[in-house]
Amino acid sequence: MDMDSKNTFTDVLEKAIEDSDPNTPIFFILSPGADPVKEVEKICKKQKIEPGKGFFSMALGQGMDEIAKRRIEEGNKEGHWIMLENIHLMPTWLLELEKILDAYQAEAGAGNQHFKLFLSADPSPNIPIGIMDRSIKLTNEPPQGLKANMKRAWTYFPREEIDDKDPKVKSILFALCFFHSTMIERRRFGPKGWNMMYPFSIGDLRDSYLVLNKYMESN
Repeated sequence: MDMDSKNTFTDVLEKAIEDSDPNTPIFFILSPGADPVKEVEKICKKQKIEPGKGFFSMALGQGMDEIAKRRIEEGNKEGHWIMLENIHLMPTWLLELEKILDAYQAEAGAGNQHFKLFLSADPSPNIPIGIMDRSIKLTNEPPQGLKANMKRAWTYFPREEIDDKDPKVKSILFALCFFHSTMIERRRFGPKGWNMMYPFSIGDLRDSYLVLNKYMESN
């Protein structure tokens, strides 16, 4: 799905969620700096869906296959939103996931119609074509250039959330956004920028802001 200059990624994601149904997962193709979990959580907050009650997110890895399967079954029955992160780490189990989705499609209307499935993965040839074909595919690549990254980072925070903050908090948050944007931009230079390809996701920026608030409140 393409995103024009007038729409934010959140706008596009909200539209994708409206277009999806229990048999149409939303598939996030991961890119540096993106954190789809935070984007889904923002929409959950708008729709009053509580994490841990109506929205469940889990990162896949060794030993997570049965847990993920159980979450999907519960979600399909209860109408939960389920997000499976980094599914490319379990390519063998994805064949079973494809069969689960095929079974749900064959029983269309049998499950809870509020059920949503979100998937995320690095670009990988090991993702079954059946999963890709049935999904709405989204990606949110960081813009090119320090100025564009800075604008993206600063506008991530709702204006009403920071307008009433102490001026010191606003100044430090601006510095955090500048630091974050610099990190993202330097990734383009590979080993000349950093020895390790850390993602520096928007979630890292958000968590830094939360730490900032806690520090300022306690001092």
